[in-house]
Amino acid sequence: MPEAFASHHYPTTKLAPSRARTDCRKFLLTCGICPTTPFVDDLVLVVDELMVNAVTHGRVPRTYGRQIGLLMEKSGDLIRVQVRDTQSDKMPEVRTPAVRDEEGRGLLLVAELSDNWGVRKEVVGKTVWAVKKVAVEDTEDGPK
Repeated sequence: MPEAFASHHYPTTKLAPSRARTDCRKFLLTCGICPTTPFVDDLVLVVDELMVNAVTHGRVPRTYGRQIGLLMEKSGDLIRVQVRDTQSDKMPEVRTPAVRDEEGRGLLLVAELSDNWGVRKEVVGKTVWAVKKVAVEDTEDGPK
């Protein structure tokens, strides 16, 4: 059972990643994680990349009113984030883009910045998740 959790839903628009970044920072603060640590920046970037992917690739064409879900949980020293969208025809995969490619690096960042990540197909859509371990020095009670 998680010690703390937050659940949010966003319309499938370009504003969703920005709102999710703000909500992620607020959640981490409520978990006692110091807002100025690299941990926070890393996890916020992971959430941003997952949200951008959901907005860009996770939308079913010609559908309106469907939303992207963000779930964040803290269990012990682990923070788990999950982004759920409504598109299950396209499952995400890590790519190796060419140097001049302007996109295609999101999941590389997620893989690098999290301790573990994956994707789960749902009845409708998919959930992409990432887990990152909180170090003592990242908490407000950590060494100063």
